[in-house]
Amino acid sequence: MHEQESAPDAARQATSLIFGFAFSQMLGTAVRLGLPDLIGETSKTVADLAAETGTDHDSLRRLMRALAQLGVVTTTGDDSVELTPLGRLFRGDAEFSLHPMAALYGDPAWWRAWGSLEASIRTGAPGFDIAFGSGFFDHLDTDPALAGRFHRAMSTLSRIQIPDAVRGISFSPGERLVDVGGGDGTLLAAILAAEPSLHGTVFDTEGALSHAEEMLRTAGVADRADAEAGDFFESVPAGRDVYLLKNILHDWDDESCVRILRNCRTAVAPTGRILVVTALVPDWDRARGDANLMTAFGDMEMLVMTTGRERTIGEYERLFEQADLRLGETTTLSTELDSHLVTALPR
Repeated sequence: MHEQESAPDAARQATSLIFGFAFSQMLGTAVRLGLPDLIGETSKTVADLAAETGTDHDSLRRLMRALAQLGVVTTTGDDSVELTPLGRLFRGDAEFSLHPMAALYGDPAWWRAWGSLEASIRTGAPGFDIAFGSGFFDHLDTDPALAGRFHRAMSTLSRIQIPDAVRGISFSPGERLVDVGGGDGTLLAAILAAEPSLHGTVFDTEGALSHAEEMLRTAGVADRADAEAGDFFESVPAGRDVYLLKNILHDWDDESCVRILRNCRTAVAPTGRILVVTALVPDWDRARGDANLMTAFGDMEMLVMTTGRERTIGEYERLFEQADLRLGETTTLSTELDSHLVTALPR
């Protein structure tokens, strides 16, 4: 009887997994239409929202009813809706806004790439390459809208991870830091604000750096920081004490990672270090009990979107060895986010 009684519960759990794509698309649609920002702190009628967004009233009402079941809005008897505390996270002005993440994961290009997951499993090629005929990062150069969504989403992810990174990474007074692939400078700005004696450079492509100088000025650290454009496959700014790679190496295959690490190894001061902030997947025999769900998802996303992967600590150690580095200390920054600080030292 026990197995029979548990079968409906298992089926309900399985159904929620199957329908996950629809939940993501509903949120992405709501964000692209600007609904959380239009509702704001007030109550809005669906009729007003339909008029402001140029959408069909009945269809929008049905979407709102579905979002209420997800806990994003509450509905009232007069055809009005209000944001819940969860729903407020999807406003663009929320402190830890998930608006950029919802916009990215609901983007048609993202869905098209994930639609090629089976082809990725069969061939080993990235789903994005299969769907679009070019690599993800090359494609961003030709699609400014997607590039904007991607960089904003990565900035959001940085803001979520920043408190743990700032608390967990130790620096010596006066050290010079390069945030390699640091995007708009969100992480570097937070580190410099917390460490008044440090000086830093955010290093990335010209497009990724478009808002970096503004970010550094807003954080009040522009007198100790600069932004430098370049290609980390060619070189990185030389002579600094610390090279930080947060969520960078998982985007690339092993050969590319070794090139990036070798460039950091060439550039780093003799007594310096390279800090890799990353998720870590467990060894295969520990995969069920110790794996973080978001890390498992992230590994699949790397398969679909890039040539990269999430790695074990042993796989990172092998990359370091090929780049004339050795594995130093590894510490956990956040168990919940499965974020770790892996140190590489010159050999």
